[in-house]
Amino acid sequence: MLFICIRRTRCTVAMVALALAGMVLSGCVKSGQAYQKSEKLTAAQNYDAALAVTEEASRKDPQNAQQKLQLYQARVEASQFHVRQGLKHLEQHENQAALAEFETALRIDPSFMLARQELDYTRNLVAAETKSGTSASAPSASVSALNAPSPGTVTAASSNGLMETPPSVRPLSRESLSLQMHEDARVVFRTIGKLAGVNVIFDPEFPENKRIGIDLVNVTIQQALRVACVEAKAFWKPVTGNIIMILPDNAGKRRQEEEQVLKKIYLQHTQSAQELTELTASVQTMLELRHVQAVPRDNAILIRDTPDKILLATRLIEDSDRGRAEVVVQISILQIRRDRARSLGIQPGSSTTLSFVPGSPLGPAGSVALDKLSQITQGDFALTIPNAVASALMSDSTTRIIQNPQVRVSDGESARLRVGDRIPVATGSFQATVGAGLGVNTQFQYIDVGVNIDLLPRVNPDHSVSMKLGVEVSSLNGRVNIGGVEQPVISQRRIDHEIRLQEGEVSVLGGLAERSQSKSVTGWPGLSRLPLLRYLFSGEDVNNSENEVLIVVTPKLVRGRELVHESLQALSVGTDSDLMLRQQDEVLVPVSAGAQQQSSFMEAKAVTPSGDLPGEKDNPPMLRLDPVAVALKTGESTMIQVRVENVEDLFSAALMFRYDPAILSVEDIQHGDFLSGGSQEVAIVQRIDKDKGEAGIFTTRQPNTAGVNGKGVLLNLVVKRLAEGPATLQLAEVGTRSSRQRALPLRVVTGRVELP
Repeated sequence: MLFICIRRTRCTVAMVALALAGMVLSGCVKSGQAYQKSEKLTAAQNYDAALAVTEEASRKDPQNAQQKLQLYQARVEASQFHVRQGLKHLEQHENQAALAEFETALRIDPSFMLARQELDYTRNLVAAETKSGTSASAPSASVSALNAPSPGTVTAASSNGLMETPPSVRPLSRESLSLQMHEDARVVFRTIGKLAGVNVIFDPEFPENKRIGIDLVNVTIQQALRVACVEAKAFWKPVTGNIIMILPDNAGKRRQEEEQVLKKIYLQHTQSAQELTELTASVQTMLELRHVQAVPRDNAILIRDTPDKILLATRLIEDSDRGRAEVVVQISILQIRRDRARSLGIQPGSSTTLSFVPGSPLGPAGSVALDKLSQITQGDFALTIPNAVASALMSDSTTRIIQNPQVRVSDGESARLRVGDRIPVATGSFQATVGAGLGVNTQFQYIDVGVNIDLLPRVNPDHSVSMKLGVEVSSLNGRVNIGGVEQPVISQRRIDHEIRLQEGEVSVLGGLAERSQSKSVTGWPGLSRLPLLRYLFSGEDVNNSENEVLIVVTPKLVRGRELVHESLQALSVGTDSDLMLRQQDEVLVPVSAGAQQQSSFMEAKAVTPSGDLPGEKDNPPMLRLDPVAVALKTGESTMIQVRVENVEDLFSAALMFRYDPAILSVEDIQHGDFLSGGSQEVAIVQRIDKDKGEAGIFTTRQPNTAGVNGKGVLLNLVVKRLAEGPATLQLAEVGTRSSRQRALPLRVVTGRVELP
């Protein structure tokens, strides 16, 4: 009975072990399935579903370390995805949607500090939007948002009650006036103040009884005030929204009374402390800033100066702090080496030896006594017969080395790539040692052997890449004994030069070919030169070596240089002693109050396409697309004209087209002959987004030129059909302006083109 119980116990243990093994294997299978499913969902960018699958698998097997790592990775990817979506909503001024995305990201990963920062920032935007009743817009809580708003534009107070900008006068009327006065300067300034609706006070050092004369016709309040300041050698500063102070214009008074702003400008692309120092020094020198300090810890620049200088410094710094271009340089290296050796022939001995070997001693110690010379016979001598070596050997070896490294580097930054081995090379110096004569102190230095690349690229505005390039292909070719130390013999192929290539252009930097042949003959003189028979009396060794290195370089742009319109635009900054920013509307001719109201009405109506405008004349200015319908086959292209009629003083136009990107594509934008007048250059700025199906166009005449009247073709759009199906090219938005930068009304007669 005891034996039976033992068998049952063993059977039970085996069954339990099998059950446990089955459970473990089942868990492994389920874990593997969950991992594969999560990987597929992640590849499809369905991060929320991948996170759900991973969380479910982790709950079923909480002790699985692999599941824990996968769960952590899924949380990071999902939270990052929602943060990216939130930033996209912020760029489109969709603050509520962005707030929901950031909350989701923080709920997935509470330790994600970027999500928390963006959430706090978006909450402040939503609160400000709710309080003001308008849409608060900003890109994100990143560096660009921290650097905004720019000083000197609007007087505003922050949430803690501190003013961000100095006091500014409320907008003055631009109604035209005429003023003729020859009076005391104080009287002139008070008169202009009453016309402007502001109070005027004077600095105690402003002189009294200083007569000035002004004779102005059809000017604005701002222009009259500026002319009076020039005549009186004075300047003015706002005290409150309706009070200004007149002060004598001298360097001491400006330094004493000019308002200043303190601003910290954060950088996002500057990478090193040296770049930060160089940028700070250049801005300080250019603008003659009195108080500027680099803050390497925060990667920022702290400036205290006048609002105009702060605004200029902000613009210069942000323009210099744009993302650098990046280029991937693909270097293909092919090295082929072939060695052939041949040894053929019979090499006979080239020497013989005759030795004296007496059979019996003829004298003491191997010498021969004189009285025994007659006993020497032929048997006392031995002659060595030379031997011959027959050889017939051929060897052929081929070596092929292929390297295809890629280097990604930013514009203006040097890059080094080392692929291979580091071989020690001995260096020695003799020195005296006490009691031992001379000793040697051996040191070692390491040499990089393999593929060595040194690269310094410059990305040009035309998408070409200038490179200072050094490519070296080296290998260990043997060793040699020098002074009792084995030293390596290194073969080297190196190219150092500067080259300029277009993006994607392939260039062969160098095809280095080396061929060597050596031939040696060993044998008896004379007989070694007999035809055919020479192989019986001589041996011949022939060695052939061929070595070729081919280096091909191809640059590919990853990110181009960020050049915007503002980067190429000049700014009027006043005089050398009086730096100021001038607004474009300061040089415009003033208009009457009634015309101001009409201009505002027309500007509001000219933003989007609409029907008839109230109060239009008989021949109102119109815009139409021509033709209104066109039949196209897949792959065919056509041209759509944007025509204007009955326009007056048309200077610039901005249009936005929308279409189905799956069926249509806007391939090109060409200017018509209307704005150019047949002789002038016309600027066209276009942004075609083929993924969204949008084409934004801005076209304008040259500065300081008059507008154009009449009718003609404004633009030409080249449209291509990509697939079958009905489609529409819709003019979604249009805005036009005159040479005085006033909005012009346009009635859109036909704003869509049908493609059946």
